[in-house]
Amino acid sequence: MKTPKTTYMGPRDLKPSDTPFDLISVPLFYQNTYPEDEGKDIAKKKLPQVAWVSTLLPLAMHFIISTGIALMVLCYVSNRPFNTIHRRPYVRTIDGQLPTSFSLTQSDVVALLSTLIVVQKWALMGWVVPLCWSIAIILMEKYGLYRRDLKTLVKYRVLAPRTYFASTPTFVIGTLLLASLAANSISPLLTGSIVWDPQNTPIRHLSTAPIPFLSAENESGDVIPGSFMDLYMSSDTLRQDVARWGSGLVGIAWKREPEKGVLKVVSKLVETLAINSTVETVTLPYFAIHSVEWIRNENDLPAYARNIRPEEAMQQSLNLSPGGAVTIFTGASILVPDLSNPTNWSNDPWVSRTIEGKRLLIHSVGSMDEFKYMSTRGLPPGAYLYVDKVTEEPFAFAWVTFSAGVGKCKNYQCIVSSSSTIQSDARISLEPHPFTFQALEMAATVSAALVYQNTSIPYPWENFDDYIEALLVRSYSAAWNAISNVMSASQTASGYYPALPGLVAKVDHARVFWWLGLQISVTLLSVVFLVLHRNISSFPLLGDVTLVAFYLDTTSLPESGSPYTSLHGELKVDDEDKQLKVRLIQDRDTDA
Repeated sequence: MKTPKTTYMGPRDLKPSDTPFDLISVPLFYQNTYPEDEGKDIAKKKLPQVAWVSTLLPLAMHFIISTGIALMVLCYVSNRPFNTIHRRPYVRTIDGQLPTSFSLTQSDVVALLSTLIVVQKWALMGWVVPLCWSIAIILMEKYGLYRRDLKTLVKYRVLAPRTYFASTPTFVIGTLLLASLAANSISPLLTGSIVWDPQNTPIRHLSTAPIPFLSAENESGDVIPGSFMDLYMSSDTLRQDVARWGSGLVGIAWKREPEKGVLKVVSKLVETLAINSTVETVTLPYFAIHSVEWIRNENDLPAYARNIRPEEAMQQSLNLSPGGAVTIFTGASILVPDLSNPTNWSNDPWVSRTIEGKRLLIHSVGSMDEFKYMSTRGLPPGAYLYVDKVTEEPFAFAWVTFSAGVGKCKNYQCIVSSSSTIQSDARISLEPHPFTFQALEMAATVSAALVYQNTSIPYPWENFDDYIEALLVRSYSAAWNAISNVMSASQTASGYYPALPGLVAKVDHARVFWWLGLQISVTLLSVVFLVLHRNISSFPLLGDVTLVAFYLDTTSLPESGSPYTSLHGELKVDDEDKQLKVRLIQDRDTDA
């Protein structure tokens, strides 16, 4: 039996020199120095099970960790609020501050995700780095490999282009290496998929005392007269104060945006709650405009509007308001009741009802010079314009169809939208209320005051219809809100969920799936590589390849003249007392 040759490879044998030899593409084949029959027996030996586990464990860990990271981001992090500083912060309620349950902070989530990505990269490198030597052995065994291509593979973990397209197996292997390189560098795609949105999130599992909202009716639906009822009916000053208070409430609840379809009510009972706190049930003023039809012919005006000047008609409407008259400024828009047979506010029976009807709207355009500027952006073309012969101020008219009453927000559909303001964006049904008529009549005074203040209504030149609708809706809501605060004598308890400031993770799912798809492609290509290895290679898959370069027999390869340009000689590794020692063997030419 022949004795096998001892295998050894010096580091210099894989280093190119400065001689022309290294510029020539010389195939570097795996040299089988074993006898033919014995080599076959050795090649047929299977890799021990422990070696298989240690070899494939990084690949399995990479797949498991990658899938776990994606599931964590998509199922746990996405749309979940996280605290900013404290893991158990305090939330503001109507009775003070209460501690919340334990929750991770945003920095905890970022740290956990970063750690998992680092571990995932370690697992990927634990598979790819040893894989390069296995690939080198296969290529040298099956096809042959150029020295410079081997250097590219070992140094950069990729195949040279000519090797990449040499055959189908090399194409699969090269794609695996490229996918591994991309998978290791594409973590910003995952981390960048998360956007942290500052948001107040309602805390649902917290025991809190209910909010005692004011109500005009008891549990049986009967109207309860408040202690200010007699004073309200007899005091002009109180009613005027209520109207002014109403115009001030508009400044609390609204800005200049139209906010079409939004119902709001101001309550000091929720002023301690953070924005986005949800309220179980509350009554809100309801005013909806169904149509605005601008009058285009003088003959379409009702008789009570044709027989008097428009400004006088607006003043009569203000005199019929419980809030009294105020100065009319340019831009004022007032719903005028039937002046031929008006219903005085003092005759209101204070019974629950809704009001659905059509009223004449008179709009003060302003001076003629102002109208010439506004006509291109404000009133629709063809609208009838009445010019006062005394003041030379133009007025426009429209029929407004509306519904007035209240709406009840239920099932935590209302939120605290700003300080002391409760808002509902959902569709709410119209319901009757005892303050409907009083609020509708006082809305004329509030409307004129809002135009004078000009802070919480849209600009008329941006969208004139939105301006009219916002002005009428806000004037009615403010009038109802102010009357309710003064006249209500009963209470209605309502639950609520206080909101806690935090950061909500908004995840771009597409980016996460792209990242996961690339990681899984490494797994799939690795499986294909294992199948190819089994079919085209006679050698078992290498286990621990840490020192594989030391155990390759490369004595038949041409040596480089100077593998290390900074050294005059070569490095030799010896085994002394079970330790590796390196020493420099100087060139003979240098010694000479």
